[in-house]
Amino acid sequence: MAESVVVTVPEPGIAVVELAHGKVNALDSAMYDAIADVFDTLSDDADVKVAVLTGRGRIFCAGNDLNEFRVMDATSGEVQMRRVRRALFNMIDCAIPVVGAINGPALGSGFGLTAVCDLVVASEKATFGLPEMNVGVLGGGRFAARMLPQQAMRRMFFTAESVDAETLQRWGAPIEVASHDEYFELAMQRARTIAAKSRYAITLAKQSLNGCESLDLKRGYELEQTFTVRLSEHPDSKTAVETRMAQMAGKVRT
Repeated sequence: MAESVVVTVPEPGIAVVELAHGKVNALDSAMYDAIADVFDTLSDDADVKVAVLTGRGRIFCAGNDLNEFRVMDATSGEVQMRRVRRALFNMIDCAIPVVGAINGPALGSGFGLTAVCDLVVASEKATFGLPEMNVGVLGGGRFAARMLPQQAMRRMFFTAESVDAETLQRWGAPIEVASHDEYFELAMQRARTIAAKSRYAITLAKQSLNGCESLDLKRGYELEQTFTVRLSEHPDSKTAVETRMAQMAGKVRT
């Protein structure tokens, strides 16, 4: 993997993906390509069931490298935007869930990376912002709207002011906030809970949730049911049912 994105497997089934690019983990073209490649590779790794995304150092991700904005024009900008989309959508489309372990400021596209995680645990030192308008660009609002009501997102976008993790949570973001000493262990606990399950079931669940996210209730549930039927034929499904029934029987006897 590229040096700007470091991947380790500290425990069976759990990959830790660490942003490690300079002091602020700024995203340039090479970094976006590295992120896209990492999550593409993890999709195909049968030994990994869940990924934990975090940042090295004090800052999770300060957003885009402004040096690239200085020379961007309509032609080069379209190429760059494709790179950005590939990285973000490879995270969304990754076959396994991604747990965000947000260690510090997550700004601009760093907030975008947070928003495409499947669940998020944030340090009390984490802050979140959409500073795009202050640097002469747009973007980020649609991803932030995955986590926030419209008016909260629009306040962040138009003011370009950052807020802390507790404020983001109070505004409706479904994140967990923990002390800086404990946030990463909490993220790992969430990852362990996921990794204890069948990889086949996990990947079907991710496909199902991604597929029905943009659908209405009726069509979304119909799609989910097709994945239920697919999973029911797999041996892991039968094992899970039998295990649960045995646990329930044991509780009744006691």
